[in-house]
Amino acid sequence: MEYMVALNTIMMYNGKAARELIELRKSAEAVFNLTRSDLMDIFGKSYAFFDELLNPANLSLARKEIEWALSRGISLLCSEDPLCDYPSNLLECPDYPLILYKAGGISLNETRMISIVGTRKSTHYGINMCTKIVRELSQMNAGVCIVSGLAYGIDIAAHKAALDYNQKTIAVLAGGLESIYPVAHTDYAKRIICNGALISEFPRESESRKINFIQRNRIIAGLSEATIIIESGERGGSMITAALANSYSRELFALPGRVTDPLSAGCNLLISKNMASIFHSTTEVMRSLGWETPPSADKLYGDKLFIAESREKEKILLALRHNPEIEIDSLIALTGINISTLSSLLLELELDGRVEAVAGKRYILT
Repeated sequence: MEYMVALNTIMMYNGKAARELIELRKSAEAVFNLTRSDLMDIFGKSYAFFDELLNPANLSLARKEIEWALSRGISLLCSEDPLCDYPSNLLECPDYPLILYKAGGISLNETRMISIVGTRKSTHYGINMCTKIVRELSQMNAGVCIVSGLAYGIDIAAHKAALDYNQKTIAVLAGGLESIYPVAHTDYAKRIICNGALISEFPRESESRKINFIQRNRIIAGLSEATIIIESGERGGSMITAALANSYSRELFALPGRVTDPLSAGCNLLISKNMASIFHSTTEVMRSLGWETPPSADKLYGDKLFIAESREKEKILLALRHNPEIEIDSLIALTGINISTLSSLLLELELDGRVEAVAGKRYILT
């Protein structure tokens, strides 16, 4: 194990070369027996990591890393060890991590997994939809584990919903497990350990770099059978995760939104380019993955895209029924719903095909 841990630390950002060396020499231990001349013959020129591979002190540091992990109940999952519960889904990806650090008792091979990710600047609509999806998975007893990245916005909303509805959840970190980022989510991280796992490929005290988040996103995409993008701009981490999920031939779903909403621009783009299927029900996601759904699923979730705010939506629909082409200010006065909540509910009703926005910020029933 120490050879794999050392190799993972030394070549954290050059995993392809590390895997090629292991394949060429048949083991990680044999890699550390290479000479500088051998390395030059293999790669054709000198690289900075040669010095690290040839430095025996790195094996000593790896042993200390293993001792640290064991002292804190952190499991080390080695991609070369078939007995250590390394996730088989990741092994299907060409850029799988050499080592995974895992805090938490959940097996990474004995449950269905769906990744839910999105923008850090989430809206009321995005949070509601994220919660709705997790709630419905729980109500269907689907046995699905929710995977995300512990970031602000949609990511933490997915984890919170999983904890609230007693669903297993996995948070993939962009740094070592000894230091939770963002710090504000430390308490949630502790709860996730009890109801799932924290995982990372990064050793303790790893340097914080932007590339870490891209590295992290490939694990989120590769670990799950499907990824759902809730809200995203045309650029950002969620779009990288979407591209990775596509490259791994995983199912990808995107939640549609207004064409004028910058936080839905990424989702709308993915749908328009046929990179993602449009998300319109949790049941349909289950069916797309070939997962069995209970007979009651269609009745419970198929016709009602949104459940929690049905009373407020009834107020909106009633107001529109008696006041054709009503302005949003008048809707606020009639329903007593604040502008932020009303805007989100109207968008949800639009996506459900029950309301249409027309010129002059007016709304009509469809």
